Amino acid sequence: MAEYRRDIKIKGLAGATGRTKKNQPLVRAGGISALATSLRKIGDEELSKEMKAVTKAAAEKILPHAKKRVPVQTGRLRDSLKAEGTRRYARIKAGSAKRVPYARAIHSGRYIPSTGQRTRGTPFIRKAIPEAWPQIVDEFVKGMNRIARKFEKKHGASRVVGRFKK
Repeated sequence: MAEYRRDIKIKGLAGATGRTKKNQPLVRAGGISALATSLRKIGDEELSKEMKAVTKAAAEKILPHAKKRVPVQTGRLRDSLKAEGTRRYARIKAGSAKRVPYARAIHSGRYIPSTGQRTRGTPFIRKAIPEAWPQIVDEFVKGMNRIARKFEKKHGASRVVGRFKK
């Protein structure tokens, strides 16, 4: 992972890492944020959906680890855990305003100012991420590189600059 992050920081300096052009399309695209912005500017729905699917798949790898760690009384909190993916981020959502409003209080803890009481949280999602990390990194990088290659092949450029498509 350290090598991947180092490559992202140089943002497209071909040959800077001694690799061929063929092996570094995501680096040449400027990283995940630049690729997501380029997809949004062009309005490429196909690659946007594929990018969302890759991030959602990464979030789904974390779910089993989080479900093992969540404290269970009724099971509603455990059953409310869901994976979501945007072009840039993988997210795990817990709870809902109506059915499980206490999800944040259980995860982060709570402070009641009127009584001065504090409750200690059980950060089940935060602790599940390092457990799932080895499983998701390689697959996530491969998926994003695949999308960057498709973007470059389809649009003839590694990045789009300028205004958004109307």
